[in-house]
Formats: sequence, structure tokens, C-alpha cells
Amino acid sequence: MMQSDFYSALGLSPSASLEEIRQAYRVLARQYHPDFNPDPAAAEQFKLIGEAYRVLSTPQTRAVYDQALRGPYPNANAAIQRANATQVRPAMRPRETSGPVRTVPTGGAATAAPVTPSILLSVTPGQRTLTPPREPTRFYVLAELGPTREAAVLDPLPLDLALVIDRSSSMKKDAKLVEAKNAVRAILDKLHIEDLLTLVFFDDRAEVIADGETVNGRAGIETALDNLSPRGGTEIASGLSATLDCLAARKKRTHAATIVLLTDGRTYGDEPRCIELAAQARNLGVSITALGMGTKWNRDLLDRLAAISGGSSDYVERPRELQDRFEHVVQRLRATLAAGMRLTLQPTEGVRIARVTRLAPDIAEVFAVPTNSLAATAASIPVGPITVDLGALVGRPDVEVAAVMWELLLDPAVFAPRAGMFEIGQLQATYWAPRAGGGKIERLDQVVQVPQNSAGQVAPIEPDVQMALGLITAYRFQAQADQYMTQGKLADAARVMTTSALRLQQAGDATLAAQAQRAAQALGGNAAQSVEETLRAKYKTKNEAGLFNRLRHRHRL
Repeated sequence: MMQSDFYSALGLSPSASLEEIRQAYRVLARQYHPDFNPDPAAAEQFKLIGEAYRVLSTPQTRAVYDQALRGPYPNANAAIQRANATQVRPAMRPRETSGPVRTVPTGGAATAAPVTPSILLSVTPGQRTLTPPREPTRFYVLAELGPTREAAVLDPLPLDLALVIDRSSSMKKDAKLVEAKNAVRAILDKLHIEDLLTLVFFDDRAEVIADGETVNGRAGIETALDNLSPRGGTEIASGLSATLDCLAARKKRTHAATIVLLTDGRTYGDEPRCIELAAQARNLGVSITALGMGTKWNRDLLDRLAAISGGSSDYVERPRELQDRFEHVVQRLRATLAAGMRLTLQPTEGVRIARVTRLAPDIAEVFAVPTNSLAATAASIPVGPITVDLGALVGRPDVEVAAVMWELLLDPAVFAPRAGMFEIGQLQATYWAPRAGGGKIERLDQVVQVPQNSAGQVAPIEPDVQMALGLITAYRFQAQADQYMTQGKLADAARVMTTSALRLQQAGDATLAAQAQRAAQALGGNAAQSVEETLRAKYKTKNEAGLFNRLRHRHRL
């Protein structure tokens, strides 16, 4: 048997289900684990079993492995050797990407170094040409980070996963804590031998159940879960602080790290501390996925924690959804092409940054100053660079680009062309490129320039920028509707939600538009239903996978 024959290593056929793969791994891992089997040959077999499980339990890597078995190369090692021998050529812009990113498993016997995925920085100015501004003028720049058209080789890293879960008294209702513990147990089923799990439950104080534990510590984790019960109030800062202490002590660049925060209530009095902790997580290169369950959690706070750290926030309507939500996070982590992505714009003289909005993989406001009256607020906008955190880029065709919209203010007294070109500023992207056993920080730079329109005509807004602004505006209306609803201004909430539905319809997404319209109608009726419909619409628009790319592609057909 060839070492790359992972199905045979687990005693399975290629048609085996994911559950059959898990069961086979559990049995064989115990049989060949060095702690239970002193035979030197058992250690090698244990490594092969672990590698087989690592590849076959992840949908992305299993699909490519299966393709390698079916294709012209008889095993995964041949596919790897071919991929590693391929010279990466210059690629087109991510926004022109038409095919999925290919992932290739390394295979148990492969010794060639993995290929670092090629990431490209592309820029689309809001207009192709500029006339010298005569008054303070808004200008938009769309910046994107994504894989090139060349196939990227993905070598999934072990995980450093931290689950931070609310155990306050309100988690007793509707069996929320019971479902949360069941979701943790399901995650334990999906951990690989090298993965690390940190598990923290919190109310007004934190309890660390596991600190970088592997699957070998499952028995102790299960016992601790059995003994957990709801208690106290919600204090998110206590849970985040304890979790970051655990992660900071390790700071393993050999693992893909993230925090999943789950709460069903409002934290009181510790909001500023939570913001500080989100910045601390960002500085560690750890993003926060913030999940709010039910309807009584602090949306503004969780949205902000996620945006600061480069993570995402979402709405969990029912406790039984938790298992799928946790599993989704794990799948994304295993498909990491680039982590800790940061994008900095150093504006040139006469250009100030008024607002920055992340557009993909989810929509989030990451920086803003009031700009209702450009002339009145120009002096209040800070001068200098702004850095935004984008989290991770994953090797999936539906989430293949990280996109940011920069809203700039051009000062007519200073902003002027040189040699027929307006220089907007310098963009710099940094990210961590994972590799087996570690990785490295990489950097991309690009000068943003726009030609002067010598005819004095105002150029139209570029289609990609126009569509991006439409999506962002639709989401902003939904966030405003949520705020109005919280304040009891249901008529205002219904009005702006209807406007959001129209914007989504114009952008070409009838499904999201219909959902927003249902929310607008609910806001005129049952109070409980209006909250649920509003949150469904807002977070579906915010987190719809690949929304920007999908609509952009549709507009070009």
C-alpha cells in the first residue's frame, strides 16, 4: 500500500461518509498511539493515520485528494509534485477571477516544501479620471486582496481554537447552555491530533475548562462540561481576558488561531474593557467571531469587537444552530490562505480618510468620522494613515476576496496633479502566509494614482465601486433600522428597512431584498417577530458568503 492511499490507511473505501472517517480514526488512533503501543512501527502508522484524517475530514482537501486519485496522477503525492514544480505566473486582478482556488493535500510521504499561496493586491479608483476639485470632494477607492488565477496549494495548519461561551443564568432558558455544550462535544469529534482547544465559560467571572488541550484531554473536558450549570450575569470582558491570557502564553505561529465568542445577553459596565481586549486580540493576530444568540444581546458591541479584531459577527436565531455555526468556523480555519491581513492607506497631501468599510468577506464599518457636511467637518478628519484589519482569507470560491472601500476627502486648496496624474496615496498590505511548521509575514505595496481629466469632464463612477457602494448603503440602512427598533421608533425602522430592500433589489439580489421587505412589514406588526426579522435581514446581508463577488459577476454577464 502506498503511503498516500489514505482511505486504505483508515480501512475505508473512497465512498466513506465523514462519520465513518471519524469513527475509523478514533479506533486506529488509540490502537497505534505511542502511549498505548510501544512498537516503533506503530509510531509511523500513527502519523499516517493522523495525516489521512487531516486530509479526509476537511471537505476542501478531501475534494482535491479525490480528484488526484481520479485524475491522470495515481496518487496525491504526484499531484503535489506537479503543483510544486509549476512556476507561478503573473495573474489578473482578483475581481476578474473566474475559477475556484484549488487546494492540494501534502500527502503523508511528500517531502517537497509547500507552495505559499499567491496573494494579489488590486485597486479600483472610484473614477478613471479626475478633474481638479473646486470644493471639498468625496472620492472612493476599492481595494481587494485575493488569490491569483493560478491554483493555490493549501496545506491546512493545525488549529488553535478558543471557544468563549456565556454561562449566565439566561443561558438556562430554551436549553441554550445544553446546546452550547453539545456543540463543543461535536467540535471535539472534528479536532485533529495536533489541534489545540481552549475552552472558557464565563458569567461575571471566567472558568478555564481547557487551555490549549488536544484531543487526548477529551475525557477531562467531557467531565467538566457535565459539571457546568448556568449562573450569574454576563460579563464578556472576564471571558475574553482569560482567553487571551491563554493564547498569548502560546502564540503559536504554527497554528491557525481564532476566538469564537458566544453570548445571549448584554454585558454591563465592561464595554470599554471589551474594546481594549479586541485590540489586544488583533495585535496577537487573533480574530474574534462574535455570535449573539436570541434577541437580547448588544449588537453594537459585538459588531465592534469583530470589526476591530478582523473577525465577523453574526446572529444565532435558535440554540440548535450552534453546532453548525461552530463547525463552519472550523472549516474556514482549515482553509486559511492568509491570516492576520492588514491594509494601510497612507494618503498623499490634500487627501484625508473619512470612512473605511470592509465589504468582503463580510460587511463591517471599521473606521468613520462624521461627514454630513464636508466643508464643516474637513478640519475634524485626522491627517495621516489608517490601518484596517481584515482577518483571514480562505481558500474557498465563495469567500475568495477581502475587499475594503475607502471614502476619502479631497482638499481643493492642496490636492493637485503632477505630470498629469493625481496621486491618492500609498496602499500597503501585510499578511501571514501559513506554511507547514510555521509561515512568514509577506507585504504588498501599490501607489494609487488617477489620471487628470484634461477635458474638464466628470467621469462616471466605476461599476464595481457603484455596486459596492449600493451593498454598503443597504447594510447601513439595515443597521440603522436595528437602532431605530431598539429605540422603539418602529415607523422609522420600517421606512429605512424598505429603502434597504430597494437598494438590494437594484444591486441584483432579489432574495436579500425580499428578506429586507419582510422585516419592514414585520416592523409594523408583532414586536417579537419584528426583532427576529430585522436581525435575520441585517446579518444575512452582512455575512452572505461571496455576496460582492457573486453580484459583480452577475452584472458582467
